[in-house]
Amino acid sequence: MLVRAATGLVILGIVAMSGCGEAARAAASANADEITVWSHLAGNDGELAVVKQIVKDYNASPDKKATIKLETFPQASYNTSVISAATGGSLPCVVDVDQPNVPYWAWANIITPFTEKQLLARGDQLLPSSSGKWNGKVYGFSNYDATVGLFARRSVLKKLGIRVATIDRPWSKSEMEDALAKLKDSGEWRYPFEMGTADTTSEWYAYGFGPILQSFGGDLINRNGYQSADGELNGKKAVEFSQWMRNLVQQGYITTKGASDTGLDFANNKSGLLYGGMWVWSTFQKYAKDIDDIVAMPMTDFGQGSISPGGSWEIALSKTCANKAAAQDYIRFSLQDKYMAPISKAGMNIPASQAAREMVPEFSAGGVMEIFVEISKRNVKMRPETPAYSFISVEFAKTMNDIINGADIQASLDKAVNHIDGNIKGADGYQASTDATAEDKDQS
Repeated sequence: MLVRAATGLVILGIVAMSGCGEAARAAASANADEITVWSHLAGNDGELAVVKQIVKDYNASPDKKATIKLETFPQASYNTSVISAATGGSLPCVVDVDQPNVPYWAWANIITPFTEKQLLARGDQLLPSSSGKWNGKVYGFSNYDATVGLFARRSVLKKLGIRVATIDRPWSKSEMEDALAKLKDSGEWRYPFEMGTADTTSEWYAYGFGPILQSFGGDLINRNGYQSADGELNGKKAVEFSQWMRNLVQQGYITTKGASDTGLDFANNKSGLLYGGMWVWSTFQKYAKDIDDIVAMPMTDFGQGSISPGGSWEIALSKTCANKAAAQDYIRFSLQDKYMAPISKAGMNIPASQAAREMVPEFSAGGVMEIFVEISKRNVKMRPETPAYSFISVEFAKTMNDIINGADIQASLDKAVNHIDGNIKGADGYQASTDATAEDKDQS
């Protein structure tokens, strides 16, 4: 296997498999009836308990094709562990991968597409946003999806004469600006709107603010070929979006600092309107005494519809797995509704299948989280399916944070485009390798 490198991204190094890697492969082949599964859930007791049950049930099944061995890592160090293993040729058969990383891991020859017909058929029964794709092939499936929304208190909206936005009638840009003005004028909060501007080190800016840019009519990259961000990230619509973001600061609606825990601040009424991930509902359940007053709404339509992000952690097949048939059999087993429901509920995420959603009251008909099911079905636009996404995400966060803190808008966007385009060119356009394509065909 060839592990590929990308300019400006996490460097894997262009490595032909070393003697150590060959030995690891030989050992894996000799013991192909045991499959190792790596999980990022160490410390996440709720979801990990379900994964452990899946492994236990599969190993007890008379139809198992191999024995599963589970190894867990903290999420903070998980990607580094996978990259190190890929470089050294010691990857396990099955790995977790966060959905936006799928294209990069596929391009870098860490993971390989699914080929088992029954597994792919199961994927067709799930929310489209629960699959990870690159170049038209499926590399990962998830038990759940996650997206974002606006959160407010019904009593506050009613008092200020602000209507509750719905999936069919999200706020327009002017309605949102009117709502923000009313919240500010009420004098109850210094900064009435919280949208996570303090989170510049994670993927939040691209995940949360990218869809707002898209609703304005711009994007993080030209999705026709994914070869340049020019015209999308620095065009007229992107400038309008950036000016709108800066205006939020200038009008005192948001602060550039922001809260370290936006959900907790909202639960404690330190903001009147929150834009955040649906997972904050778990925080509300713990800390919001008036949770019955909290309403979830879709994000605003800024001209091109209400757009939200989608995709979450998925399970994938490593390129070096010696028993791909058994690994895919286990992956399909793990996607059963009876596991999908509890693992989704544990993290307050959207179960990927209709049957699993019916098992979780919050996401079934009339449930408090049902609106997120509709957002996922109708409003989700996936993050750019390109190996350059990680670089784009970091560049976008830095650029937008500079802009809301006063940097020149057009110059900042042009600079970001130059950096992104340079990264893509430095990686030869992130084209799939001929070797990888040939290997994928051999598996079919």
